[in-house]
Amino acid sequence: MKNKALLVSKLSSAVNAVKSLLEENSCEVGAVVSDAQSALEFANDAVFDFVVINSPLEDDDGVDLAIKVSTDTICGVLLLVAADKASLIGRRVSEHGVVVVSKPINKPLFRQLMGVVRAAQKRYEGLSQENERLRSSLEETKLINRAKILLMQYLALSEERAHKYIEKQAMDMRISKLEVAKQVLKTYSAHNNIR
Repeated sequence: MKNKALLVSKLSSAVNAVKSLLEENSCEVGAVVSDAQSALEFANDAVFDFVVINSPLEDDDGVDLAIKVSTDTICGVLLLVAADKASLIGRRVSEHGVVVVSKPINKPLFRQLMGVVRAAQKRYEGLSQENERLRSSLEETKLINRAKILLMQYLALSEERAHKYIEKQAMDMRISKLEVAKQVLKTYSAHNNIR
């Protein structure tokens, strides 16, 4: 499966060369824009695996754009800069996960850097999914604990008995503990509103 890239370049002469490089590395160019504002809109609205910025742009040197895209999206960002500026810009953007490529572009090095960015993206996606799973689990635990507190308050149960009550209801009704907790919250929250 080909990756999809957003190419940002004010130089139309560079577009074909960079497109060719990306295609050689199993990456299809989904859109080409020439300024930072358009690039931000595209990067936020569309699904791209990579944003390749050929610095400088019409309205920006590309550095701020690279940092913003890298920070605000899950896109891998490659910033193409003049060789004499690569080291300085690299220090400025590396902590944001932006990969700097000096021009003229060395094809084997470009291929390696694309691989590094792909690997980092896969790792980031895995961490992001794990983070979401943990967030969901934490929310579930919070709801179940709130339900236990209501059971303890209204039914005079100990915490252990309230926990067992939720587990037994879940087993008997063949639903999750979360669903039981939601039912308990609904029942006793309504009870609170009556008083």
